[in-house]
Amino acid sequence: MSLDLTKPPSVHFDLARELKPLREKGVLIIGSGNLVHNLGALAPGARVYDWAEGFDSKMTSAIEDRDFQRVVQAGSLGRVAQLSHPTPEHFLPTLFSLGVADAKDGLRFFNTSFEMASISMRSFVLA
Repeated sequence: MSLDLTKPPSVHFDLARELKPLREKGVLIIGSGNLVHNLGALAPGARVYDWAEGFDSKMTSAIEDRDFQRVVQAGSLGRVAQLSHPTPEHFLPTLFSLGVADAKDGLRFFNTSFEMASISMRSFVLA
């Protein structure tokens, strides 16, 4: 699936909602991205940036709370969101996974590490 970087996150989430019938037919929907992805701020061996931890924490809480609109509206976090995603292509795939989720889905986080201070490798499964 291609991302249209000229469209806001809400359009991507709405498109994912339209794909939900495919999931209900057994099609596996995978979103591959990062909750935090700022290559310009890479710092090998450094402590994770406060803004990176903060954004990762807010997105994790929103996903745990099943408040996916908070994730869609992540840009409202201002500077923290801008630092966490200077460009959206590594964040938007998250919205596709959330857009096809069911209320009954279990949630499991894995690979919750950070790399080089500015990349969150946090992954999750909704099934």
